[in-house]
Amino acid sequence: LAEVAKSTPEHPAILYEEEIFSYGQMHKLTNQYAHAFRSLGVQSGHKVGLIMMNEPHYIAIWLGCNRIGAVCSFLNFNLKSKSLLHCIDLSEIKILVAGCDPSILAVRLVMGWSSDILLHQNQLLGSKICCVLECHPEPPLYKASSEDIPRSWRGDVKHRDPICYIFTSGTTGLPKAVNVDNSKCFAGAAILGFAEPKPYDVVYTSLPLYHSSGAIIGIVGAIHHGMCCTVALRKKFSASNFWPDCRKYNVTIVQYIGEILRYVCKQPVTPEDRNHSVRTIVGNGLRPDVWKQFLSRFGAHIHVLEFYAATEGNVGFINLPNKFGCIGTYSPLIRAIGNSPIIKFDVETEELIRDSNGRPIKCPPNEPGLLVGKITNSTRISSYKGKEALTEKKVLRNLFKQGDAFFNTGDLLMYDDEYRLYFCDRVGDTFRWGENVSTNEVSDTIADAGGIKECNVYGVKVPGHDGRAGMVTVVLEAEELDGASLYQHMVDSLPSYARPLFVRVQDELEVTGTFKRRKVNLQNEGFDLTKVGDDKLYFMCSEMKAYVPLNDEMQKKIEDGDLRL
Repeated sequence: LAEVAKSTPEHPAILYEEEIFSYGQMHKLTNQYAHAFRSLGVQSGHKVGLIMMNEPHYIAIWLGCNRIGAVCSFLNFNLKSKSLLHCIDLSEIKILVAGCDPSILAVRLVMGWSSDILLHQNQLLGSKICCVLECHPEPPLYKASSEDIPRSWRGDVKHRDPICYIFTSGTTGLPKAVNVDNSKCFAGAAILGFAEPKPYDVVYTSLPLYHSSGAIIGIVGAIHHGMCCTVALRKKFSASNFWPDCRKYNVTIVQYIGEILRYVCKQPVTPEDRNHSVRTIVGNGLRPDVWKQFLSRFGAHIHVLEFYAATEGNVGFINLPNKFGCIGTYSPLIRAIGNSPIIKFDVETEELIRDSNGRPIKCPPNEPGLLVGKITNSTRISSYKGKEALTEKKVLRNLFKQGDAFFNTGDLLMYDDEYRLYFCDRVGDTFRWGENVSTNEVSDTIADAGGIKECNVYGVKVPGHDGRAGMVTVVLEAEELDGASLYQHMVDSLPSYARPLFVRVQDELEVTGTFKRRKVNLQNEGFDLTKVGDDKLYFMCSEMKAYVPLNDEMQKKIEDGDLRL
């Protein structure tokens, strides 16, 4: 940023609502935050929590911290209660910076704020942010200098030192903080480089900046690989404003996740549908039906750079040949190198299928299998902050030979006879409904609701929707489910994407011989009334503010897409 600001200070860096922030302005604002944090005692290696909606100051705060060697911890503003407190505690932050958006101010109400942390709703440089500081009466940003930061303030920062912490649910338990180091950050930013951005390009991102896609691929990618191209930043995704924004800012490159483009395609058809300058879209999770519809409606000339990667992972693919429906190429050379094998996996037992020697079996073409990534000095994984066991849980050791180690992606992939690679599904204790959701975390929350003896949380397919919606099978302490009480508990305790949309009531839960709860049959039966026998099914109804009995008419409306989820 500093280099670009010196060479082209007037070039637009961020387009935000009706404002234009030049590279020179962003450079000075970043310096002001660096000086302000330094005056508060923040030094190299300290942690600064950040919970804000998308806005230019988010970027300046993050980069300002980096300039003095501090590390930003990106907090998901959708988190509530225990999850948010867990993330704050795990971050070991010295300062927490929070936005003034109404949805962000709600964090003040979270139970258990540490008594030595005070909230100040001061305006900082006229921006809509506030600062949560440890016993500090006045935010010092008003008086902060915009002069360049002495290199010595950063300390001895190395490539493998963290540049930020990005939280992910992982596969089990509470959110985990991924140590995103400097080298990983720039490797991730390289994804945008495949779109070949130029200084005149405008990259549109409405993805949350607390995610690696928005912050690293979008922001760092635009600055580092875009030769000072411009980012059009939206506070929060809006399907109805997607194309108006693209026209307003003359957007040429769009960041997406699969669900975003599905919502865009569901907007009413207009004569302006092809009146835009978008030439490339970059992202992941684009389902074939949406892919086809998007290109057919908005322009077949658009290059789709669908990629596969994980924040903490060491393996990735990208659809450079622009082949429909795939995430990249799985060539014989890639398979021969052996750093990213796809191996046979039993989705019911959630265990590897091994040969007579106890070694995993590589999948042939057209057979889904578990993708794993070989861990070497040049293909490291990002560790989780905290206990080493959290990271070790994602590592498969002595897989093909004694002493080797592979990263377990938790994803099922498949390649065809022409080496095209496809994403099939996630495995383990995670379902995805816009965000990754840990079933264990949801189960713990439901257990606190009262009246629930046992529960089993999983994801189920819903026609016309990406990912899986949350569903829970419960054993009740009483004869009837208190739908209103459970509804309120879910709303109070979980973000919207983690709340189970369906509830199934059984007399007892099915378990394996080792007392593990079976999920595959429940997932296959889903919310189909014809498959659940005498079990009662309930649907989360926002209008009634309760879980209400599911009937045939409601089921048909859900399957036909006539009932909004």
